[in-house]
Amino acid sequence: MTAYMEKYPRRNGVATKKPGFWKRLVKGVIPWKGDSAAAVVRKLIFIIALIVFLATAVPLVSDIFLMFRDQWRSQGISNIYIPDGNTEGPSKEILPSFKNLLEINPDTVGYIKIEGTQIDYPVVKGKDNDYYLTHDFYKEPSKSGSVMMDVNCKVTADGNSGNLVLYGHNMAVGTFFACLSEYWRTLYDSYDGASIRFYKEHPTITFNTLYEEAEWKIFAIGLYNVDERYGEVYSAYNNKHDFTSRTDFNNFIIDIMDRSDIFTDVDIQYGDDILTLSTCYWPFRSDMDNVRLAVFARKVRPGESEYVDVSKAQVNTYVKRWKWVYDNIGGGYDWSQSNWDRRKLLSYTEEDAEKDGYTFIDDIDDDEGIYDY
Repeated sequence: MTAYMEKYPRRNGVATKKPGFWKRLVKGVIPWKGDSAAAVVRKLIFIIALIVFLATAVPLVSDIFLMFRDQWRSQGISNIYIPDGNTEGPSKEILPSFKNLLEINPDTVGYIKIEGTQIDYPVVKGKDNDYYLTHDFYKEPSKSGSVMMDVNCKVTADGNSGNLVLYGHNMAVGTFFACLSEYWRTLYDSYDGASIRFYKEHPTITFNTLYEEAEWKIFAIGLYNVDERYGEVYSAYNNKHDFTSRTDFNNFIIDIMDRSDIFTDVDIQYGDDILTLSTCYWPFRSDMDNVRLAVFARKVRPGESEYVDVSKAQVNTYVKRWKWVYDNIGGGYDWSQSNWDRRKLLSYTEEDAEKDGYTFIDDIDDDEGIYDY
């Protein structure tokens, strides 16, 4: 009898059935007849908060799902591409390893991989620099887009642009060019000093074009402003694709190194092929969309070892930035001189230095952030 009374409580002497779970839940959330004014207000506030939460969470979850879907599709492509292992230099014919990729997408111009990272993607070049921001390798709409080459660069059987520029999104789930952020972050990841960990683990890049398989040694990593409201816009880093002379090349490299957060043991000389990877760097300041992160590498020369002595890499403690950084982070300081020993630029001669009013650095202790020579 007691169990019956608990299940069917009496109201005015008549047994009534206890409301089910879902009805009790609805009555606990939605304003109901007999609710007090305070209860109605509380329920309305809860409903509004729930609507706001769902309006935010549903698109976010959808975006995350789409990002992972894009990565899953890309991993399928990576299984299609198998390098030929051709180390004999450029070919006059398209390498057989690209046959399957070109059948899927004729816009294919190369393949990029950084061992031990998420970067393992085909590279395409469209008719502009916009289409592949929102389309995948199969030319379907995509949140992640594709890794794409700047439309003004060229890859042909007769040669490539001197500076091949590749773009990729910095995806929040760590896909596409997101891991490039680790190159910069680990330069400043400790109060006791930089670990440069990510660079030391990944000092080279594999980038194969339709006509050549090659390794590339990273020599610079920098941040760039793209909005004139915040100061200098150094657009040459991704808009300079070919070099008209030795001086033109040297000036480009000096400008890059002045803005590089790292000095490596990799030398550069006129005639080297340059590879530039560019991505948005929103971790620098989450409320600003004007910062780009660029990683620069030069192709391993014929007969040269792919080995890089990463122990010699050091942080540049005097990087050339832009006005907003000086005013808001640097305490008003400004940049005035190069902090990089230009002997790493092998095509920069003493005559060049004299003309520029530059003095080569000799026997500077490594603790000061510059190489010994």
